Amino acid sequence: MADLGRTNYREEIKHLKSLLDSCNEEDRAIINSMARSTDVAKSMDPDERKKMNLKKQPSPKKAQVKFVSKNFISHNMSKQKKKIRASVRLGLTEDEFIRLDKVYIRTFEGKYGKAEYLVDRKTEKCTKHQSGYAIEVDGTRRLLLREIYPHVRNVRTPSNDVIAKRTHIHKALCITAPFKKSYKGFLFK
Repeated sequence: MADLGRTNYREEIKHLKSLLDSCNEEDRAIINSMARSTDVAKSMDPDERKKMNLKKQPSPKKAQVKFVSKNFISHNMSKQKKKIRASVRLGLTEDEFIRLDKVYIRTFEGKYGKAEYLVDRKTEKCTKHQSGYAIEVDGTRRLLLREIYPHVRNVRTPSNDVIAKRTHIHKALCITAPFKKSYKGFLFK
């Protein structure tokens, strides 16, 4: 096999431009397309990209101005901020939801279908930090609570009292008035 080596794109483009002057109209279109394809290959070559990035870096002599946007919205919220925001709207956060124990869960019509699930961590012998599972009451499905959280319609006690409910699939899972202070009793300890 022949060793092709590295392509010198600059020399190749100069050679193609010199050929443009000494050719007829039919060959000119072909040479122009060859020059364009060489430019494309040059822009895709990793070594040439490194050279371009080195040229683009500003020298330390120039003063750089940083613009600070006051309307910046961060979608990555810390757990502390999530807790604060959850306490304002009194919703059941995902971290609290995955710690639920001895409850029934109903889902919206969607990915998992309109179904009812049971969460019982003691029978499954879960540890505190292990993800809990929701087991379908009438079926055989067993889903992680993290997966089912966005599709939950309501969370109920074994005596059929509603702990938290969601009015629409894109709304928050809000805690009902009777359980605003006592819902933490249903979290796995």
